[in-house]
Order: sequence, then structure tokens, then C-alpha cells
Amino acid sequence: MGIVEVHCRYGVPPGATGKVNYPVPGSTVLIPVEKADGWAKAEPDVSFAGYLVTARRVLDPPEGTAAGCL
Repeated sequence: MGIVEVHCRYGVPPGATGKVNYPVPGSTVLIPVEKADGWAKAEPDVSFAGYLVTARRVLDPPEGTAAGCL
């Protein structure tokens, strides 16, 4: 299980007709953290986009616990 902050640059794609910003491909920065507390440290040249949480599925919960309530 793990948590990472996701940061990236945003920009208007070349040839776009609107002024909508999209994530710039190849600009992603992943920073491992202990918890997702909503207070991501500012990183140079990129903006905080959110958290990526990796979890593992529990197939057989420990005896005495309700399924899905660990």
C-alpha cells in the first residue's frame, strides 16, 4: 500500500482553439508521502494535481471483522 502526491505542469496544447489547460505529457512528478493530508508542499515548475493511492484487496478479512470494515 502506498500514497504519492501527483504534480505536473499544465498548458494549452499546441494547435488548440480554446484556452483550456491540460496536463503536459512527461511533466509528472510523483512524491511518496506517509499520508494524504491535503497540504502538499509546493514543488518548482509543477502544480499539485492530487494523490495516487495504491491499496491491496483483502480477500479473506481477519476472523471477527465484518467484510469491508477493517
